[in-house]
Amino acid sequence: MNVLIGIISVIVIIYLFWQYEELKKFQITHYEMESQKVKRKMNIIVISDLHSFSYGMENRLLFKAVKNAAPDLILIPGDLIVTAKTEKYDVSLRFVRQLCTLDVPVLFSSGNHESKAALPESESFFAFQQYYRKLEQSGITILNNKSCEVSVQGTNVCISGLELPLSSYKKGKKPYLEKDFLDRQLGASSEKNLQILLAHHPAFAQQYAQWGADLTVCGHNHGGLVCIPGIGSVISPQFVPFPKYDAGEFTVDGKKIYISRGLGTHTFHIRVFNRAELVVIAVKPET
Repeated sequence: MNVLIGIISVIVIIYLFWQYEELKKFQITHYEMESQKVKRKMNIIVISDLHSFSYGMENRLLFKAVKNAAPDLILIPGDLIVTAKTEKYDVSLRFVRQLCTLDVPVLFSSGNHESKAALPESESFFAFQQYYRKLEQSGITILNNKSCEVSVQGTNVCISGLELPLSSYKKGKKPYLEKDFLDRQLGASSEKNLQILLAHHPAFAQQYAQWGADLTVCGHNHGGLVCIPGIGSVISPQFVPFPKYDAGEFTVDGKKIYISRGLGTHTFHIRVFNRAELVVIAVKPET
């Protein structure tokens, strides 16, 4: 019996040490897509679910990876922060300020943690309002149910940011979004220009594609926290088992959806066969 307890204790210690080290690492995941709307290759960086994590002092390692990827566009589809961790809001703010020194468009839309903190009844409300004002002054473009146009490598790009209702994130329930929600919040998509959509929750991938987004970037699921090689993620943050849209590249109705595993964690600090990632998407002219 003592031998068994000793073996189990060793396994637990090894696991805890492995997880501690695993959460300090991230990988760079590369994707490629083609589009008739693109004139020259553009590199798009996706930073999702940072949750005030820091890789190295002042996020030195993460910033270096972003810079080395030669970005033409940086997209942040939500959850830079953890709602209740107000003392760490500045970690994300300082990192955004670094990104804005790269002289490329940096665009952001809220995830559920920002939306929750923005509620007047939230205990984090006043701290979030101060943080949000500083975020607006950093040089980042905030697209909460808004759109803008930018020129990237000679291509006109329409970028829209969708802030989803908090009801769509409820745990223990199948995610729900009204069919006309995107049209009501964003209007019609751009048919002429490359249409990019930032939408935190990937569960509505079908609606994003039907709305007309040529390229959608999402996060939220954290890759499912625990992954089984060859099968995929075990459970979503909504406690949905084996979610269809967990992480990676998906094609829906001919449109591309990219779902990041995220860079940080919260509540459950676990990553099993599911390393944090910085996503780089190379969009090329169609051949």
